[in-house]
Amino acid sequence: MKSIPMEKRRDRKKQETKQKIVKLAMYFFNKQGFDLTTMEQIAEEVDISKATLYNYFPVKESIISEYWQHNVKEIKLQILQMIQLLPDTKSRINKTFSKAATELFQSKEDIYKIYLSYWLRNLNNPSLNERLQSGFNDIFNMIIKLGQQSGDVRKDMSVDLLVKYLEVIFLTTCINWLSDPKLFPLEKTLDLTVSLFIEGAGIGSRKSKNKIDDKDLSQGTLL
Repeated sequence: MKSIPMEKRRDRKKQETKQKIVKLAMYFFNKQGFDLTTMEQIAEEVDISKATLYNYFPVKESIISEYWQHNVKEIKLQILQMIQLLPDTKSRINKTFSKAATELFQSKEDIYKIYLSYWLRNLNNPSLNERLQSGFNDIFNMIIKLGQQSGDVRKDMSVDLLVKYLEVIFLTTCINWLSDPKLFPLEKTLDLTVSLFIEGAGIGSRKSKNKIDDKDLSQGTLL
């Protein structure tokens, strides 16, 4: 029987420690609240030094980010499989947004607020780029590529740029929802977001027969 190389054993040990940190930290966050949980408490419970904990996660918010990415990863494969069976870009984005709303945002609203705040504060920090990614990049990338292949997404713009536009408009929708859930109900606001991305903002480009109530859009915004 071949022995596991030392490097692989170290990597596996690091991954196990990382998972333990996230698991115990989330337990304390849920039990006593994010603000009342300290890095010292987490380190003590995991049985590692505070310095070691900081090597894995420099701040509490980075633990939340890791947890959020894990949750997105759990539904990513399902979404990627589903969107390949749908007929057009609009239905693919709708399905992605709908699943994210029901399985992530609404059930983990407090966690998402912390993650989003951390993401916004470090938006221009390239050293944290990978740590801050939501996990939706691959999904959006496939949606745009499928749309360009089928001809319902323009090809004079790169996939990467269109993905960034979709991410930003998706993020803006979530920010508005979190700022005022009554004024910006999540599912309805996400639906309007999809229409805006697909059909554009110009009156002449609207293809949907559904009329948008001006009152829904004229009251309050974070941008």
